[in-house]
Amino acid sequence: MKYSDFTSAAGLLAKNPPRFAADESREKALFALDRILSEADSETMPAVGRYYRECFDRTLEEVAACTDRIPRIWKIYSSGFIIRDGKRIIGLDINNGCTPPTGRTTVKLKRKQVKALAGILTEYYVTHSHEDHISVELCDDMARQGKLIVMPAESIRRWMVKNGTPAENFHTPGCRTFMKWQGTAEKGLACAMYLFKLSNGKTVFTRGDIFHKEGFEECLENIRLWKENIDYALMSFYFTGGGTPPVDALEAEFKCRYIPSHEWEFSHRVFGLTGCGNTQSYEVLLREFAKPYRDNRVQCLSWGESITLD
Repeated sequence: MKYSDFTSAAGLLAKNPPRFAADESREKALFALDRILSEADSETMPAVGRYYRECFDRTLEEVAACTDRIPRIWKIYSSGFIIRDGKRIIGLDINNGCTPPTGRTTVKLKRKQVKALAGILTEYYVTHSHEDHISVELCDDMARQGKLIVMPAESIRRWMVKNGTPAENFHTPGCRTFMKWQGTAEKGLACAMYLFKLSNGKTVFTRGDIFHKEGFEECLENIRLWKENIDYALMSFYFTGGGTPPVDALEAEFKCRYIPSHEWEFSHRVFGLTGCGNTQSYEVLLREFAKPYRDNRVQCLSWGESITLD
């Protein structure tokens, strides 16, 4: 693997910037990234780490300089997002990069990058305590600045987050929260669903890893009780426990736009194996979101890319 492999794929993406529309040229660029990242041990290769950190630096510059009146969203690694809505800058499930259970990785942010991100964000939300969804260093930096940090109480305890706000009873005009388990219907890990209300009236939904049938159905029931709509959904297609798949459930009721997540999370790939492991590639995501994708309501964002939420 060479760094030029990434720059070549990035060049193709730059010629086909994200938009909510089926785009064969853009698909080819995303699939080129799939081929690069599918190499065994790619998370240890210097070219991957360099590309990730450069994408992150570009994102920070764009977020800081953005003066758009329309809210805009950026993708950070596999499950992390930044939403800029005027002066409100929301971080969601951003971590420091790859978190392999064994071994080391080059896909990591530098300390100064985390510190810079803490200086830009005004709010930080975490759905659950798994390391691929939280940056403890970012929590510490934001806590020192007195900024809003929201996550399940279990996450606050597990990571000893200072000044964290429990998501269990957190509701503001800009964000509603629903709590459920990530796991079976009876037990598991505390996980938050967030519904953000933006200044243009649009809503952004994320479910974290609430993936069993009962939990997801209760998410949607609460949205109905709140008399809210879902305009954008940030989520993977993954679910267990039977019932209607989450994408099909949203399609039946909301016909929203989607930004798929949880692709190329290397901590879910066995070290030394090729492919994407127990996660998704861009090709898999587009296949699983095929129906709304054909209806021009889906777009996969690669590292550092952004799109407007109009």
